[in-house]
Amino acid sequence: MQILITLFFVILSTTADPVTIVDVIKAFPTDDQNTWVIGEHEIKQNASTTFGSELPVQGNLAKVTFNEEDGIKRATEIKCLPLTASSISDGPYIIKQDEGNYTAISYQHGDVVRKPISLINGRYEISPNFPEVKTIKISPNPPSIPPSTFKQPEQLLAVSDLEGNLDQLTAFLKKHGIINDDYDWDWGSNHLLFNGDSVDRGDRVTELLWFIRKLQQQAREQDGDVHFVIGNHEAMILCDDLRYVHPKYEFVVKEFNIPYTTLFNMRSTLGHWMRAQNSIVQAGPYLFVHAGYSPKLLDLNESIESLNSSIRKTLRPPAWGDRDDLKTSLAWHRQGPLWFRGYFTKHLDTYGPKPTSDEIDAILKTHDAKAIIVGHTVVDHVGYLDDDERLICIDVKWSKPGKAEGLLIQGEQLSRLTMHSDLPLDLKSNNTSE
Repeated sequence: MQILITLFFVILSTTADPVTIVDVIKAFPTDDQNTWVIGEHEIKQNASTTFGSELPVQGNLAKVTFNEEDGIKRATEIKCLPLTASSISDGPYIIKQDEGNYTAISYQHGDVVRKPISLINGRYEISPNFPEVKTIKISPNPPSIPPSTFKQPEQLLAVSDLEGNLDQLTAFLKKHGIINDDYDWDWGSNHLLFNGDSVDRGDRVTELLWFIRKLQQQAREQDGDVHFVIGNHEAMILCDDLRYVHPKYEFVVKEFNIPYTTLFNMRSTLGHWMRAQNSIVQAGPYLFVHAGYSPKLLDLNESIESLNSSIRKTLRPPAWGDRDDLKTSLAWHRQGPLWFRGYFTKHLDTYGPKPTSDEIDAILKTHDAKAIIVGHTVVDHVGYLDDDERLICIDVKWSKPGKAEGLLIQGEQLSRLTMHSDLPLDLKSNNTSE
């Protein structure tokens, strides 16, 4: 019996779960040996190791998953990245230490920089190191919770699923006169709406979040507004599901020696601000929701304000949890507003059944709306779904050069804005759910 117990603990001590790291390539295999040196780790490759498409360059970063057994690390996957530590800038992440004291943490070309933030004219201010935001301004008061419903403005532009593609966004907004050449709000009392998934996948997520927050502040000073809708990827990073963060951030948090989630917790300015935002927004007769509004969500008989409040309370780790009850798991349930894809025939196995025409009418009637606008599911272009003017899809691939589109609402007129044109929204340019 003692021998079996000893053998059991030997197995536990020599075999560990896979580990993923992002660190600097210090050496890679030559003809006479098969060992990589990644950061402080010596890692063996073998015939089963898979590789990314980038060629290894000493000094660049690599994302490596390895197993360790008997003290030997063996790579299952190695992805070399076209990045060096000195080429990376990120931040600032602003963390409240205690009452009246904030610290800004940044990574600037190979160095971690921590510095206190100054109180200027009743606000804390700091100048970041990227042109889209000249000054970050922080009120000592908690961020306000915006209304869930509001009167339709003269003009409203909605975009979705930016995924950290700030450069594309600013070019698009300049093209259509939303911002000026200094990246500042230039659209008066009109409204701009981000319909979820502004984060993850891309490599300028932090800058994009500060930029949206700045525009929101500037627009409100001119009686306009910027709406930041919570999507499933916002929920994921706020709740410590980091499967889709860009490798750049995995490296940066290693250098910070801080968990990524800490950079978005309730002591974080960005984290606190994001949690104050809504998941469902209604502008006049137009209902905006990141993924979709399901009949089962309607069956809860909750107001938009109540749904937003319930989701807001759950946006903290851990992610997922109990997903069986829609009412108590609005941020994670497949029939919830952050995940529902039941309008799309190709996703019915997971998110079905497909709402009937009467069920869509019931949703719209309940909220005195005439159309539901969704992101989450990629389509070819902004447009109606399956010839149905009650369903409008606006998730396009912003990561593709020149592929930026938005929905412009002006009174009764709906338009599809691209990088090059302003096109009327009509059934000739619809999307298919197949």
